[in-house]
Amino acid sequence: FLYPKNSAKRNALANRTLATRELAAYLARSYPRKRALVIANPFTLKKSQRREVYEFEQAGIRGLRLGFGKDVTIEAIVYPELRREFLENPGSVYVDPQTTTPLSYLVADNAFDKAAQEHPACEIIVSLVGLPVGVTRTELWRKVGSPKLALLLPDWRIIGEREAVREAFRSGKLAAAVLNRPGAPPESQPLEKDRLSAFTNRFLLVTAETMDEMMRTHPQLF
Repeated sequence: FLYPKNSAKRNALANRTLATRELAAYLARSYPRKRALVIANPFTLKKSQRREVYEFEQAGIRGLRLGFGKDVTIEAIVYPELRREFLENPGSVYVDPQTTTPLSYLVADNAFDKAAQEHPACEIIVSLVGLPVGVTRTELWRKVGSPKLALLLPDWRIIGEREAVREAFRSGKLAAAVLNRPGAPPESQPLEKDRLSAFTNRFLLVTAETMDEMMRTHPQLF
């Protein structure tokens, strides 16, 4: 995987790789020898997208592979189905302009259930596209013992209010999430050479252990 020559784009892609790498590294430490399912951007299956769409997808997946190393196996990368109404008439589906995960509004409600059922050996699901807007009604969310979810830049409103997010971590439904750190350097700025410093300057890792502190120190993110 090669980053483009454009420095701003290269730095933005490096940010993406860094975020997913540290997310995967946490999962590898916490759930070694498990199998993971990755939910990726279904638009990257189409050949008509802007080049940046494919590059960011590759950067995110590259980070996961680096972070998991040999401790967690990626069993499959799944591209969830899109809503039928969106496929028939894209303009008919509302997407909240403030969301961090636009695909939450475009992915079919049962897409994650279907992916989990097709890969029952996976105990971790990493979503690079957020959660479907109807996720709290799905079997994946409601069933005890379902795979744990790890999220990149999630829109918490899909889950509900702060207490619903807190309960999702406490119950084990959510294993971890990476958020943008308020006041972080712009994506166009090169990363520090030390990876841990680069991550902590730009992102926040939310887990069951850090959740309460994150909600106290960064309430605007929840």
